[in-house]
Amino acid sequence: MAQPHDLYFFVVPPSHIALRVVGLLNALGLPPCPLHGAPMRVEGLHITVEKMGRFLDRVPGCQLELAMEAARTVVAEPFDIHLDVVQSTMGRDGKSMAQLTGRAAGLRGIRDFEHCLAQAMRRVGFQESQIRRSFSPHVTLDYQHMPFARRAIAPVAWRVSEFMLVDSLYGLGEHVVLGRWPLVSRQQAFDW
Repeated sequence: MAQPHDLYFFVVPPSHIALRVVGLLNALGLPPCPLHGAPMRVEGLHITVEKMGRFLDRVPGCQLELAMEAARTVVAEPFDIHLDVVQSTMGRDGKSMAQLTGRAAGLRGIRDFEHCLAQAMRRVGFQESQIRRSFSPHVTLDYQHMPFARRAIAPVAWRVSEFMLVDSLYGLGEHVVLGRWPLVSRQQAFDW
């Protein structure tokens, strides 16, 4: 059977934040689904910014080249992200998932970055169908979780200073990083 590959641009929390996030559901008294639930592993935590498609066996070279070109042309500064809401949502498969997300002000930076990345993708020739029409930034905590009421939590925050292009091996929870690009401040530092 052919292995599906998802091509993503995403950002990840630093390791000390990821360690805190991975234990968040248990700390809130929200255990996983008894039969199938399992929290995400520390190394799997991320926010998908753009998903360019699912491909069987491998990502086509032309798609990979376009993605690399788009990434090289992105001009964006580092930004802060504040996630302060835990919620359950229904996935396309009808199963409830647990997510960490935030309110408008805490998501402004990542929304601006997604817009910048989408513009770069358009410039290099990505089809509109490969670019998000809407963006709900979140970190998936568990892909199968008992539904629960949305709740506010103490903010989980970090400064995003790079983004990655990833080949995600669908169903295996494995992310192969194909490239990393820094977000660079345009403001110069002066040595007085």
